[in-house]
Amino acid sequence: LQIAQALEEAHDKGIVHRDLKPQNIKASSEGRAKVLDFGLAKAMDATGSGSSAADFARSPTILNSPTLTAVHGTQLGVILGTAAYMAPEQARGAAVDKRADIWAFGVVLYEMLTGRSLFAGPTVSDTLAGVLKSEIDWRALPAGTPVAIRSLLRRCLERNAKNRLHDIADARIVLDEVLGGGPEEVLPLAAEARPAARTRGWTWGLAAGALGVGLGLGALAFRAAAPPEVATQGAAVHAEFEIATPLATTMVSGLALSSDGRQLAFVARGKDGRTALWVRALGSTEAKELPGTVDARFPFWSPDGRRLGFFAQRRLKVIDLLGGSPRVVAETGSTQDARGGAWSADDRIVFAPTFTGTLFVIPASGGEAVPASRIPAGTDIGTQRFPSFLPDGERFLFFASTGTGIEPGTAYLGRLGSLEAKRLGPVTSSAFYAAPGFLIFVQGDALVAQRFDDGKEELVGDTLSLGVSLPGSVSVSGQRSLAVSANGVLAYRADKRNGTRLVWVDRRGVESGQLNDDDRNWHYAPVLSPDGKRVAVSYYEVGATSGGIWIHDLARRYSTRLTNGESGDDTLPVWSPDGRELAFGRVGPAGTSGIYRMDVGRPGSESRWFSDDGFLAPSAWLTDGTGLLEQRFDASGRGSIWWRSLATQAPPKLLGSEQASEWGAVATLDGRWIAYASDATGRMEVYVRRLDEPSNSPVRVSIDGGVSPAWRGDGRELFYVDDGGRIVAVPFEPSDPPQIGVGVPLFQGGLEEAADRQFDVTADGQRFLLNRNFASPGEPIRVVLGWRERLQQGPQR
Repeated sequence: LQIAQALEEAHDKGIVHRDLKPQNIKASSEGRAKVLDFGLAKAMDATGSGSSAADFARSPTILNSPTLTAVHGTQLGVILGTAAYMAPEQARGAAVDKRADIWAFGVVLYEMLTGRSLFAGPTVSDTLAGVLKSEIDWRALPAGTPVAIRSLLRRCLERNAKNRLHDIADARIVLDEVLGGGPEEVLPLAAEARPAARTRGWTWGLAAGALGVGLGLGALAFRAAAPPEVATQGAAVHAEFEIATPLATTMVSGLALSSDGRQLAFVARGKDGRTALWVRALGSTEAKELPGTVDARFPFWSPDGRRLGFFAQRRLKVIDLLGGSPRVVAETGSTQDARGGAWSADDRIVFAPTFTGTLFVIPASGGEAVPASRIPAGTDIGTQRFPSFLPDGERFLFFASTGTGIEPGTAYLGRLGSLEAKRLGPVTSSAFYAAPGFLIFVQGDALVAQRFDDGKEELVGDTLSLGVSLPGSVSVSGQRSLAVSANGVLAYRADKRNGTRLVWVDRRGVESGQLNDDDRNWHYAPVLSPDGKRVAVSYYEVGATSGGIWIHDLARRYSTRLTNGESGDDTLPVWSPDGRELAFGRVGPAGTSGIYRMDVGRPGSESRWFSDDGFLAPSAWLTDGTGLLEQRFDASGRGSIWWRSLATQAPPKLLGSEQASEWGAVATLDGRWIAYASDATGRMEVYVRRLDEPSNSPVRVSIDGGVSPAWRGDGRELFYVDDGGRIVAVPFEPSDPPQIGVGVPLFQGGLEEAADRQFDVTADGQRFLLNRNFASPGEPIRVVLGWRERLQQGPQR
């Protein structure tokens, strides 16, 4: 449509392009298609009649054109233009007018719809012969192509210029009407037409949208040769284009395509470090930020494409795209801990409220959330996440794993109304159904498809490569930047640089340096040693799904790996009071999880200290060495804080509420006070309480939500992360009862997984070590229409 508009404007000014082709159609900075390179253009006379090539052969712009051009002094009969897109009269060297541009427009449109070159031959002579004599294969057009578009193409590609469409404005009107959603007539499929050409109306809409605006999004790829048989049974239209990151944002994971493949939702992070939902209609050149979606993660569509579900501010929310503010559907333990959702045909939402345990289901209008699955008997499965529905809206796929990070995940098939699920096979990421009868998922770093027998509910045959590598997604959670619509539109983003930075900032948030130079790797839970000279942190290399413990020596600027992550996922390290040892949590195969202890001077010397059936990690090692605060999570994802005496063999004691979910406990140096986060009020808030007198009631510190507390060295100031991701400082007087001052937001943290310990503070409270997100703005989203054309092809960049 925009190409037609550009030609119309040129023709209205009396200019004929004469070299219209895909290479001369580019994108403006605003994302609109522009027709460039008027090196062969000519001006029409006052009557709009044509002129022969001899009249223009002396033009200096023509002499320097990169296409077939005139030699100085050449007379009538010269050929100018690009052979495959020349009008017949142009190929003969005869007089041309604006109808030559209309022919070229028709060729471009035909090639976009069919995915094949119309006239290209092995030599220029063969190509020109095709332009002049070859019959056009109208059967190659998708069966879903509207009658109006078929008729337009025939009129544009009429070899007799007198019978050809005379004005590009007429083409623009036809395209505008079809894209505007007018009555859609489809010709019956001819008996001799190929089965591969059978498509539905959406195929035309997307292809036309890609033609009209896709060039404003990036490169369009066309495949002329048919791939293997399995690839030719899908949509006849194959096109690829890119969606750039919105201005002043960086892209983060969280792609979601509506079921009809017309709308793409994604999460982007602004300059303030906070995320928000954006929606891009694939027939548009603009993405729009959805108001009220600050801190959003993991979007998913309603079946009708009118609403979006997402997680933000520790809640499952829904927003109507027609207007209105997001509404809360359910409380979750943490926005960061939630692991995706999916919307059923009967208006229910299956979701993972936390990073451990099973899936739950709740009415989209709100209500009680009940289990949607259970942990399969006889397995070490510890987490189920990222559901997606099959077309029937009743059965759903989900990703499950032991949570150790050292074993591949597994795709399961669940069903509403039943807690049982069927194992499908090993996967590295969540899987999506793509009609007809495929599952698409990541295996290793490769994007693959595998046939799915709907009746038997099982995967069939080998995986087939889509020629896409997705390295560096660091998919600890099992999610990749990948989305597939029910009708087979594919969107993905290769997160080649999507890690975290360990950065130093002052109380104003001004950066003063960083510990790591490689932004592709991922860190978790940094903690300063008692003397402030070293940093312990969980470290995930590019593509790894389990982490090891590393130590950074701040003075020597040297890093040492203590564990390699091969035995389990090692996380949440804490220092011993003398700084000689570390304790950390390990999630590993059955019988190996628990709290481990090691001498920091002897890498690989770890041994299990304490064990538990669920998730168990240290939270704080008391300064006097007499006790350990422990963090546990049960199968439902509920967190709890425990106190373990190291001076006796007594069993650990629960601190806090048995009903609330609580975690992140840290203690003052004197061991009298602890701070922690709890959802006792239905929202995560920071509390303090006496550790030496556990019977005392907790005192709330935060006002508008809070997690991840940290003490100043003297225990007279407490820091935490609020709901907006800001670091807040609160004066604290350790009296009885304690005197708590007014919290002051210091700066935007931009932290990774802020619900856990993702920052630490120096003893004087003046410098902060932050584990900040880093996502490169340079990696666009790539959209593929007719993805089966990619099957068994070679790697794509």
